[in-house]
Amino acid sequence: MTSTQQSPLFTRHQVIVLFLAAVALRLAYLGIVVALDGNINNGSDSGKFLQLASNINKFGSLVNWDLGVFGRDTGRMPLYPYLTAAILDIAGAQRLWAVAFVQAFIDAATVFAIGLLAGAIDRRWALPAAILACVWTSLVILTSFVLADTVFMAFFCWGLCACVWATRVERKLLLVAAAGLAFALALLTRPTLMFFPYFLVPALTVLLWARGGQSWRRAILLALVPAVMMLAAVAPRAAENYNQYGTLVVTTQSGNHALDVVDQFIRLCERCVHEDMESKMHAEVKSRLKAQGREDQQNPTILDEIRRGVAVEYLKQIPLGTLFKGTILGSIRSTFQSGVYVTGHQFRLDPQFLSAVPGDSYAQRLWNFAKSLPSDGFLLLWAVAQMFVVTGVVLQISGAWRGVRQRDARPYILFLLGIAAYFLALNGPFGNPRYAIPLTPVLVVLTAAGLAGLLARRALKRSSVTQ
Repeated sequence: MTSTQQSPLFTRHQVIVLFLAAVALRLAYLGIVVALDGNINNGSDSGKFLQLASNINKFGSLVNWDLGVFGRDTGRMPLYPYLTAAILDIAGAQRLWAVAFVQAFIDAATVFAIGLLAGAIDRRWALPAAILACVWTSLVILTSFVLADTVFMAFFCWGLCACVWATRVERKLLLVAAAGLAFALALLTRPTLMFFPYFLVPALTVLLWARGGQSWRRAILLALVPAVMMLAAVAPRAAENYNQYGTLVVTTQSGNHALDVVDQFIRLCERCVHEDMESKMHAEVKSRLKAQGREDQQNPTILDEIRRGVAVEYLKQIPLGTLFKGTILGSIRSTFQSGVYVTGHQFRLDPQFLSAVPGDSYAQRLWNFAKSLPSDGFLLLWAVAQMFVVTGVVLQISGAWRGVRQRDARPYILFLLGIAAYFLALNGPFGNPRYAIPLTPVLVVLTAAGLAGLLARRALKRSSVTQ
């Protein structure tokens, strides 16, 4: 993916060292998890994937119990359960570490996708971005769980990489098609990209026009390719769900997620809490499902439709100020939360984070938390990780500002910022390293840009002092 007029972004030696370092770091963390009897199964989500994988190996298809009926599963996207089933079929059903072992190698390849993404914007950012991705805590830690995030990130990052490099090469159709394939596979891994084409088509159109030298008409046609491929990838699944359940739906995971999002917003609204809207909303779902016939009560797509409808109705009753507040708070938590946050639960430490420390004021809570650090090794580690995160955010802001001010980099930086805004808006009030994982390529690239700017300023100062 590099220009024929320039040297490769990475030397062969750098590729080998970075890949081996990324694999070694992830396997070392996995080894610690296994040695200390930590959790590779994170609970509910991992359990659902493992159950589906077991059913695939037993029955040969993606089936599960749902609403008292054993049949085609409509909740989870199919790619990760099949991959997990293949790994466990080879390694043994109880060897969950084998899934994490394979994920370590998948994530090591993602390191280069992020590095190439950064290098397409500015060659000087490629190596720093790859090094950062190699040690990025969220990426490292999530490889140790039986969760779809690592596989999703691999496809998603390579899709972004292909989109950006499409502006740099002559064979643009080939690369936008590659992006479409990668995004389609990512969508078949996690449904979080269901609405992504609504952002991708206009954003990629502008990028191809501004930096790819394409006319508006050709830019639009090229930008439509990934969206069409994503739609084509999920069309057979939607058709099968329609044939079996009578509803044209890709996944029934969205309804429950919608209720969870509204729950979080309700808890931020004093009036909503006073009116007990959360309990009323879930009671309304049960009431509407109970009003259906027996056959419809056992139809997962009907339940999903009811959940989504009720969630939207109650969402409309929440003040706009609360929706804005919740989304901003969730975005801040997603941006500032270190991946180390999940390790406390992974190792069954039940840590008491700053948000749970008692105190009459924030200053008092901070002081009480600081006093507990010397006697709690994990919280001390978490506090150090948070300091790195805060430093990273400062570099990301600096990198974004630096990129926006550069004429050549501006369209790419705006493209990446738009991607970040998409996922932050989609997550709403949720703030968690796992929910923020799709932000990782954006954050890494901006951090690399900030570091490059910092190093350039230091070099300029040294040069002026020498003169």
